[in-house]
Amino acid sequence: MLDSGDILLLGEMFGRIRYVAPDETLPDKVHAIVIFDDGGRLVVTIQAWGGFQVLTPEELAAHPYAGALGVSPLDDAFTSERFAEILDGSGDWSRKPIKAFLVHERNIAGVGNGYLQDILFRAKLSPKRKVPDLGASERRRLHAAIVETMAEAVRLGGRDTEKDLLGKPGGYVPLLDRRTNGTACPECGTTIEKIQYLGGSCYVCPSCQT
Repeated sequence: MLDSGDILLLGEMFGRIRYVAPDETLPDKVHAIVIFDDGGRLVVTIQAWGGFQVLTPEELAAHPYAGALGVSPLDDAFTSERFAEILDGSGDWSRKPIKAFLVHERNIAGVGNGYLQDILFRAKLSPKRKVPDLGASERRRLHAAIVETMAEAVRLGGRDTEKDLLGKPGGYVPLLDRRTNGTACPECGTTIEKIQYLGGSCYVCPSCQT
């Protein structure tokens, strides 16, 4: 939040946000700079769908994206009971495949395709399974997998392919991603496969995930 009471909204999809200390040189490509009182700078580089806005709290609440985010999986309110309510009460989304449901930010915030692979692997679910077909035990496994995966990712500073505001890579190494394609499943030894589904790549164990 800025001194004016406005809120800085940064969309980092296909963009980069970095803190640059007062004595550091700015990157070559910069689209916006926020200068702090101590001379430090928050540098924003926009690519593709990235964005940068300054909003009042009222504008933030009414924002079509930030104001409509679902519950955070790290929130105490994200219980298995609350998760069941979200699964059953999200309109058309409650009838879609679980991949589509989980990556839609209005259902659950912050999952994204990057963590989806590990969540579904831990829950032993195929991304093609549809929400209405999930049994009670599968729902509990999925809830636990979401919480476990996201908590570990935050604790380790994000994925190892991403960097934080200071340029430090995260420490979370995905269980399944393009680097594990064709390798042995860590649980059963079956070869990990890459499938194209709903406009993107999914990495799955065809034996563990059903």
